[in-house]
Amino acid sequence: MKKKIPYILAMILMIPFFILVVFARGLQGEGKEVMDGNMSMTVVKENGVLRDTEALPLDLTIEKDGEYNLSYSWDVEEPGFLTGITIEDSEGNGVYGSTAFQVNVSSQDIFLKKGNYEVNFIFLDSEDAFREYNEKYSAITNPVELEEYIENVGFDTFAENTNANISLSAGVYKPYTAPAWVQILCLATGLIIIALCVAALFIDRKTDENMSEGVDNIGITFAIFSIVVTTVQLFVSFGLNLFPIEYTPSLTALLSFALVALSVDVIGFPLLYVITKKIPARKIPKQKFGFFKFVPYIFMTAGLMLIGMLVGTIVNNIFTKPFGGTNTNVIAELLLGSSPVPRILVVGILAPIFEELIFRKLLIDRLSRYGSFIAILVSGLFFGLFHGNFSQFFFASLIGFLFAFLYLKTGKIHLTIILHMIVNLFTSVVTTTLLQKVYETNPSMNTSPEYLMANRAAAVSIVLFGAALATIAFAGFVGIIILIVFAATKKFKLEKIEGEPSKSESVKALFTSRYAWLFVLSTIGLFIITYLPAMLGM
Repeated sequence: MKKKIPYILAMILMIPFFILVVFARGLQGEGKEVMDGNMSMTVVKENGVLRDTEALPLDLTIEKDGEYNLSYSWDVEEPGFLTGITIEDSEGNGVYGSTAFQVNVSSQDIFLKKGNYEVNFIFLDSEDAFREYNEKYSAITNPVELEEYIENVGFDTFAENTNANISLSAGVYKPYTAPAWVQILCLATGLIIIALCVAALFIDRKTDENMSEGVDNIGITFAIFSIVVTTVQLFVSFGLNLFPIEYTPSLTALLSFALVALSVDVIGFPLLYVITKKIPARKIPKQKFGFFKFVPYIFMTAGLMLIGMLVGTIVNNIFTKPFGGTNTNVIAELLLGSSPVPRILVVGILAPIFEELIFRKLLIDRLSRYGSFIAILVSGLFFGLFHGNFSQFFFASLIGFLFAFLYLKTGKIHLTIILHMIVNLFTSVVTTTLLQKVYETNPSMNTSPEYLMANRAAAVSIVLFGAALATIAFAGFVGIIILIVFAATKKFKLEKIEGEPSKSESVKALFTSRYAWLFVLSTIGLFIITYLPAMLGM
């Protein structure tokens, strides 16, 4: 019984730890209201000027330097026009500016110093108005890009002497921040859980004499890895909160990429490698596998991704929409706010390399001694769970099963790394870059034939983005057919290892392993971090 004490304590602390994480990170909602304004008006364009803005600007008083949340929305009836929201200090200096044709809901974190400000909605219905705005807020610094943007907007399309109804809202809030003692308690709890897991690893070390013990050893090592990654990310995040940094979408994305690379690649992987070295491994035989044998796996990966993303979207909506959530994908927003170079480096190159080494090489080499099925099952499930959200869980698990099979079949980890790179580079780099180009060349998202014919850059960007989506859909459709053919012709078969347990025995070993459940619980915590704030209205 004494051997089980560290494990029992770790299990008891796990869920409270992740709930504490949610509160230690600070409430994600609006917080204390500093300014609130809602209005509806009818604007008319006369002599090139939009009029009727008597209700503006809105006064804003900031009593203390710090981070604030700016939430705003506007809805413009046709004929539409470019609208901007601005914040100016008492001396008329521009502090914040953003433009769009329609924004249902937008929320930005901004740094404001103590003082008085004016929040204004401005109607950018002409080139001169936009140039004046751009000069003050430096929205577009490249002269060539500025001219291209003006041409793409098409200010000359706005009709004279027409009315348009517009509803506006803006609010500034002081976000709630967790007290220092809550953050310290959170970090301390994470460190205690890591210590308990390490103690359990040494006090109750398994001999790997059977499959259940092998799953136990994998489960506890991956639990340590998961908790260490989470705690490192918390430690760095809390440290960053000590500095009054004015965050921008690009900086937020860059810091997020750096944090993932630090926690998983620099700290998590070496730690996991050292721990798993003490677990006996099987050398998987290498087999010749030519290019034409590899190609079907590219299509099958696309097919499994389509299936997984469809299921993931449905399940994700179940956990968000009843609580007022939206279809907004935080990861997609992060990618859209990022620059190509860090996106390619971290998402397209580093992530595939380290994730394949972690969830295929290190894991499968040690579990495949007990049979292919248990190795594939654990590899796929652990990979999916580690993503920590339903949007990614299903497709990550499905392609994880396929990657595990391919590695066991060929013994070549570089093949699964290449597949993983293809997935990440195309879905997170190519399509994201093309979508960024669509927003850049067609700010109004005008898809009318007349507009696209007059704006070649906007038309090209939409065509290229559509072609990318069509390519994914076509590859997925072909992949599903290949999957069916492979399954029907029994091509998903691997040579059995002598004494290999049955599939039912493998499933039983996984679901009865208390240390595998320790890892599962650590990843359920990631789901808690993702969905609990929305459920609590935070």
